[in-house]
Amino acid sequence: MKKLNKLVILFCLALAVLNCSSDDDNNSIVDNAVTNKITVGDSDFEMNTAIVEPTLNNSVFLSLTNKTQAQIEASYNGTTLNNVDYFTARIGHSDLTSNVTYDLSEISSLEFIVNGDVINSEYENGFSQFYNSGSNSDLEVMSGSITVTNYSVDNLTLTFNFVRNDGTEISGNYNGAFMSLDDEE
Repeated sequence: MKKLNKLVILFCLALAVLNCSSDDDNNSIVDNAVTNKITVGDSDFEMNTAIVEPTLNNSVFLSLTNKTQAQIEASYNGTTLNNVDYFTARIGHSDLTSNVTYDLSEISSLEFIVNGDVINSEYENGFSQFYNSGSNSDLEVMSGSITVTNYSVDNLTLTFNFVRNDGTEISGNYNGAFMSLDDEE
């Protein structure tokens, strides 16, 4: 009987160690992973590239897309892109700043369109997911903000949260390199 109890205790101990080890490994992977995506309700849209374009009229144009930098650069030379998801925001500051939250009142233009095309360097077609002003009041954003936690030469890290008039919650994350465009290009 003592041998059976010892085996049961060893088995339970081994099972507990294996379970803890497995949980710890999974949590560390989840905690360290940053997913570049936009979530609208239950739908996720992967984002691969960020573009920042400071302008002379005291605003900065921020965009995220599911296409790669190479694909975007090819579109400038006439390559047509299909199935393009495209988020844009015009923020009323001369450039982005690390550790700053931009409220909806500071964002003069905001839009997210999915499944569109880039033809002759122009975005066409697509389906609106949200915007700050448009023909369908349910898709209009009524509250939210964009928080830039890091904006340096080689990295842009940001999050955003918005709520549409129909109650749909929107969130987004981006952490990675970005394309910087200026008025001279």
